[in-house]
Order: sequence, then C-alpha cells, then structure tokens
Amino acid sequence: MVPDIAIECPAYAQEGHLLPRYYFQLTDGLTKIRDSGGQVFADAAAAREHATAYTDAFSRRAARFNGNVGLYWSVQVVDETGHQVFTLQLRAPARARRDRKS
Repeated sequence: MVPDIAIECPAYAQEGHLLPRYYFQLTDGLTKIRDSGGQVFADAAAAREHATAYTDAFSRRAARFNGNVGLYWSVQVVDETGHQVFTLQLRAPARARRDRKS
C-alpha cells in the first residue's frame, strides 16, 4: 500500500517567476487566528481584492451572531517574509448599521 503524499508545487506566473504567497490572519487585537496555508496571488492588489471580498462575506455571516463584529476584528494580510502588507477592518453589513442608527 502506497501512502498518500501531498506535494505543494510553487505557483509560477507566465514569465516563470514565482508568485507571492499571502496569509490572511484574523485578529481582535488580543487573539490572532493564523492562516497556515496562505494563498498565492499575482501581487498585493490582487490579495487586497480577495481580502475585501473575504471581510465582506465574513462580516455578513458574523453579523447574524454579533452585530458589532467590525468594532473588534480585522484581517491582517502578511507576505511570505512575515511583513504586514495591509489590514482591513471587518465591518457591520449596511442593514445592521442602519438598525443601530434607529
């Protein structure tokens, strides 16, 4: 019996250069949920696009349980060297923001 072996091949751009890997870590300032696998994108702009969609989807789901999710949690995007590229604050969906204003 041959064991299953997972081999991760590096992602290459068309020019043959390695694509950078970005890690998306959730944090509330005290707790950090690390992304152990990361994802490969062409550049930081593509990673930001993904992070924006991720934070929007996460915020919508989390708002069902806690309407104040955006007050505490953010997504820190870190590159392969451990350098923080940018941070996006999670925010309450538009409906939840309107409800709080009332």
